[in-house]
Amino acid sequence: MLPRTPIKFHYIFNLRDLSRVYEGLCRSTVDHFPTSDKFVRLWRNEATRVFADKLINVEDRSLVNEYAEKLIREHFSAESEHALQNPLLYGDFMQSQPDDPDVIDPKIYQDCGDFEVVSKKFDGFLTQYNEEDNH
Repeated sequence: MLPRTPIKFHYIFNLRDLSRVYEGLCRSTVDHFPTSDKFVRLWRNEATRVFADKLINVEDRSLVNEYAEKLIREHFSAESEHALQNPLLYGDFMQSQPDDPDVIDPKIYQDCGDFEVVSKKFDGFLTQYNEEDNH
């Protein structure tokens, strides 16, 4: 599917890559991924993160994304509508509260929503950082 070539010499995929997908799935918690559609979406994110992020061009990334979409539609058709929504943004920073130094960040891996939600969160982080820097 994605053979190694002199230009794509790093296209080596092995069990370590597969274990990274499972590692990401194991970071999930039942309270943030209570339904199968949310878990399938998480699988899509992890597969994309591990496999598609290694790829060097749009055609190869599209191939992997299309294959993941095909697998989801074939094996998880009931979950496909939610699992295939874009953007695909996951992280463990959404629960962080930089305003309150007494709160320990829980580092819960979750779907971050869309770019607007993530942008607001990072704007808050940046504002907090700039205020601390000025004092």
